[in-house]
Amino acid sequence: MGRKISLGIYPQTDSTLTGQLADRPTTANAGVKFFNTDSNQLEIYNGSGWHAIHETLNAALTSSAGVSSNRSYWVDTTGGAVTASLPASPAQYDRIKFADSHNTFGSNALTIDRNGKLIAGTADNMTVDTPGASFTLIFHGDTAGWKVEVI
Repeated sequence: MGRKISLGIYPQTDSTLTGQLADRPTTANAGVKFFNTDSNQLEIYNGSGWHAIHETLNAALTSSAGVSSNRSYWVDTTGGAVTASLPASPAQYDRIKFADSHNTFGSNALTIDRNGKLIAGTADNMTVDTPGASFTLIFHGDTAGWKVEVI
């Protein structure tokens, strides 16, 4: 019989470490999972760094409201235009997905309130009036702001 030796953190069971960003280990064995309570994201260590698993929680948005990072919003504008206010203090690489659930952005637009951060390099709110539009905003820091990723 041999002795099992590992370097770094190695859960002996299929467990997931949990904590704030400051609690995340700086190194670990490849495959170690960590639930980051600051970003509400599951992360995995690939042997050289931590990477978020970008499966986001789905939510319906039927009226104007603030939205949270790392969520997918299915926006229903059949009852009128909707404004989604972005988080005031997003973290680097936070993601928010929006989808026109009823193909009505053409008649009742979605407005994205930038909440003080840039969107696509401009200091303007974003209006989406293309029926069936689906896109993701990814935060790339205060200098660059939110970047638009069209799906």
